[in-house]
Amino acid sequence: MKTFSEFMEALTVQQRLKRSITSKRKSKVAAKKREISMKKPPSQEKINKAVKRAVRQKAMAIVDKQGIYGTAKAGAKTSIEKKADLKVQKMGSKWEKRLKPAIKKAMKDAYRSRMGHKNPETA
Repeated sequence: MKTFSEFMEALTVQQRLKRSITSKRKSKVAAKKREISMKKPPSQEKINKAVKRAVRQKAMAIVDKQGIYGTAKAGAKTSIEKKADLKVQKMGSKWEKRLKPAIKKAMKDAYRSRMGHKNPETA
């Protein structure tokens, strides 16, 4: 199983299939862990992961302007991911600096709304 940092790189067809199978198998455990982690405030590590995800999404949006990634075949997906990797390498640090404050604020606001006294879900 690939770690998050390794997952930032392009996947082969075989790796993509294996990821799909293991994700389905571990979905219940992941859901329980997600539920527990939602009760905790966002740590610096979580914020950094969210920033990296946002940078990756921004690169994918720029590279995949036509929006074909979701329905593309494996070879096309690989080429799009490679282009996105190059974009992240070139512009990643600049985008991280710009996106981090907004993402941090959004995560803290989301936590407050989940845990707030006026939130009907917590009652």
